[in-house]
Amino acid sequence: MRARHRLGALLFCVALGGVLGAGAAQAAPANRLALSHDPYLLEHAHDPVDWYPWGPQALEKARRENKPIYLSIGYSACYWCHVAQRELYRDPRIAALMNRWFVNVLVDREQRPDIDHIYMLARQIMTRDSGWPNNVFLTPDLQPFYIGSYFPPKTTAQQTGFPILLATLHKNWTEHPAEVKRIAAQIAQAMQAAAVAGEASAPIDAAGWTQTAQAEALQRFDALDGGFAPATTAARFPQPPLLAWLLTRGAAGHPKDTQAAVFTLQAMSQGGLMDQLGGGFRRYAVDPGWSVPHFEMMLADNAQLLSVYARAYAQTRLPDLRWTAQRTADFLLRELRLPQGVFATSIAAETGGVEGATDLWTKAQIGAVLGKAQTASWFALYDLTPLHAGAQEGVLRQRRDVAERLLREGQLAARLQQLAPSRRALLAARNRRPQPRRDDKIVIADNALAIRALAQAGMALDDRELIAAAVRAADWTWQHAWNPRQRLLVHQWVGRHPGHPGFLDDYAELARAYLTLASVQPDARWSQRAGDLAAAMLTRFAAPDGSLRSAPTSDALPFPTPLQGDVHRPSGQSAALAVLVDLAQRTGQAHGAEAARRALRPMALQVSARPLDWPDLLQTLDSAAGRAVWPSSPAARLARPADCAGLPQGACSSDRVSVQWLGGATGGQGETLQLRIAPGFHINAHPASAPNLIATTVLAGGRALAGVRYPPPQSFRPAFAPQGIAVWEGQPRLELPTLTPAQRDTLALRVQACNATTCLAPSVLPISTSPPQPSPRVGRE
Repeated sequence: MRARHRLGALLFCVALGGVLGAGAAQAAPANRLALSHDPYLLEHAHDPVDWYPWGPQALEKARRENKPIYLSIGYSACYWCHVAQRELYRDPRIAALMNRWFVNVLVDREQRPDIDHIYMLARQIMTRDSGWPNNVFLTPDLQPFYIGSYFPPKTTAQQTGFPILLATLHKNWTEHPAEVKRIAAQIAQAMQAAAVAGEASAPIDAAGWTQTAQAEALQRFDALDGGFAPATTAARFPQPPLLAWLLTRGAAGHPKDTQAAVFTLQAMSQGGLMDQLGGGFRRYAVDPGWSVPHFEMMLADNAQLLSVYARAYAQTRLPDLRWTAQRTADFLLRELRLPQGVFATSIAAETGGVEGATDLWTKAQIGAVLGKAQTASWFALYDLTPLHAGAQEGVLRQRRDVAERLLREGQLAARLQQLAPSRRALLAARNRRPQPRRDDKIVIADNALAIRALAQAGMALDDRELIAAAVRAADWTWQHAWNPRQRLLVHQWVGRHPGHPGFLDDYAELARAYLTLASVQPDARWSQRAGDLAAAMLTRFAAPDGSLRSAPTSDALPFPTPLQGDVHRPSGQSAALAVLVDLAQRTGQAHGAEAARRALRPMALQVSARPLDWPDLLQTLDSAAGRAVWPSSPAARLARPADCAGLPQGACSSDRVSVQWLGGATGGQGETLQLRIAPGFHINAHPASAPNLIATTVLAGGRALAGVRYPPPQSFRPAFAPQGIAVWEGQPRLELPTLTPAQRDTLALRVQACNATTCLAPSVLPISTSPPQPSPRVGRE
C-alpha cells in the first residue's frame, strides 16, 4: 500500500554536490540475497544494493562499523515494493549511497512476520499509517529513528527525494548522533510501552466485549456501499473475521448483523474487488464502492472469503452467495494450487511494471472478443471503471443498479450463469496476455486457512471435490512441514527447502484446520494431529504467566512481537484459543480449558480496549464451548467499566479522568458534561486523529450518543508523532442533546488517558445524572 511519508523535525536539506557521480552499468552481479530461497529476496538478488538478509552478519556489521541500518520490509505481490526496486535499488548511483552510508537489510514480511509486526508498530507510532513497503532507518542496536513507505527518486512537492533523504540522515547520524539516538530512544520507549500494556490484566467480560463490538460494528456499517471503515477512510478492506463473526451473531438471533454482513458480501462480489472473469478477490479497494482494487491476490484473503461466503450461503440459501463461493474455490484450485496439492502465497499486482495491466480492458477489446450481440448482452450487466480520470482502460465490475434489481428479483445468479460463455471467452483472451508473477512459497498458516475453508465450503456447497482438495493439502503439510521427532513445525516451504521455525499462527491454524476436517470426516488422524500440534504449541509459545507469544524466542529481537488482533485475519492468539477450547470440548480434559483461561487473561486489557479488533476471539468466546470455559459474569461486567478492577492504581484511565453531569446547558437546550483531566495527561478528541486511536465518546445504552457537540481539539505533538494528535487537556465541556430517561439511566463516557510516552487502560465511566455536588472529585494522582 502506498502511503505518503512525513519528514521528521530532525531532517534538513543538504546539497549532494558530486556524490551521485556518473551512471554505471545497468547489470549488477549477484548479491548476498542470491543464497536465499525466498522468492521476494531472490527478486532483489541482482540489485546493485549490497543487500543483506536479516541475520547476525548484517547486525554485527552495523555495530562494528557504527552505521545505521536501512531495513526494507515488503513482499513479492507488493506493487510499490517493486516500484521502489525499479526506481531506487536498481539505480547504481542511489545504490552507491546506500552501500556507502548504511547497512541494507531486506525482509520478506511473509517469511518473517515477527520482524514485520515489530516495525509496523513503529510505523504506526511515528506516522499513524501502515502499509508496505515499510522502510525503517535503525540505529545499530535496532531502534528506529526514521520511517516511511515509498520514497521517490527525485524530490516532489510532497516528498524529499531518496538521495537527499539518505544524505540528510547520514549527516545527522555522523554530526548529531546524540540527537538521533535520543529520538530513537523515545520511539523505542513508546514501542515498549505498547508491549508492556499487554502485561496488565482486566476482567474477562465476553458478554460486555461482544455488546461493545456489536454496537461499534453496526455504527461503522456503511449502509450505502457496504463495509465497516471509518467515515474518513476511502479504502475498503474485506475484513473476513468481522464478517464471519457477524454471521455467527446473526445466527444467534441478531438479524441486523446478518443483514450488514450479507449486504457487504454482495457489494464486494459486485465490484472490481472481485475478479469478474476468473473469480477470487483482490486485496482491497481504494474507493468506498469496491470498484477500483489494489490488484494483488492473496491466498489468506481468498481462503477466508471462501469460508465466509460458504457460511453466508448456508445461513441464507441465497444463490448469488453460493455462486461467489464456488467461483472463489475455483480460483484457489486453478490459480494458486501447486502440483503438490498445497497453495502458493500470492499473485502480484503488476505485470510488466504496470499495476493491473493483465486485468484492464477497453470496450473495444471486449467487443473484439465477444462480437456485437454478446457484447451488448455483456454490458447490460457489466461496466468498466477507469482506475483514474481520463483513463481509457478500466476494471470490470457489475453495474450496481442492474445487479441490485436482479438481486431483488432473485435472478442475479441465473443471469451470471447465462453469461458464462462470454466470461470463458474473455478469460481465455486474458490468459493469452502476459501474466503477473506468482509467489510459490508455501506458508503453513495461509495453507491452513485454505484447508479449513475448502472443508467448510465442501460441506456447505455439497462438493466432495473441495473436501478432497482439503485432505490432500492437509496430508502434504503434515508429511513435509511437521517433524514428529522434534515436534517442530516450519513456517514455510520453498521448493525443497524448509524455512524458519513456525510461528504461533502456523501451529494454531493448522491444528484448527485439522479439527475442521475431524468434523467433516470420521477419521481419528485429524484430531490426533490437532492434539499433537496443540501440545507442541503450548510447549513452544506459552510464557510462565500463560500468555502465548507470537514468535519463537530463538531469535534475539529488540522488542516483543505486539498483539495483532483479528482485523484482516485471525491472530495467532485467537486461533490458539479456538483450538484449545475445541479440544477441551472434544476430549473433556480440563488442562486445555485451563490453558485457554491462562492465555486470555494477559490479553484481556487489549481486548477490552478495542473489542471490535478481536472478532475471531469473540466468536470463540460466544460459542457453547467458549461459554463453558468462560462463564458469563454479571459482576465482572458491572465492575469493569469504571474502575478497571484488577489493575494497579494509576494504570487505568479512570484514575486520571473524571466526568460530571452539570444539567441543562446555557439557554435551556440540552445538557452539559464537565470533564477533568489530570495535569500531564490528555485524552483523544472526537473524532480521533487516526482509526487506531480511541476517540472520547459519549455513550447511551452502550452506543455512541448522536447529537453531541464536542469541543474543538488541541494539537499535541510528541516526538514520535510530529504531525500532531488531536487531543483535549484540562477541563473540556461537552454539550449533549436533551436526553430521554432511558438515555440518562445508561449515560457513560468512553475515554483513554495518555501522557507523552504511555497510554493507560481505556475506561467506560458511568455518568450520574443526579444534581451535581460541590467540589467534584478530580482525577486521582
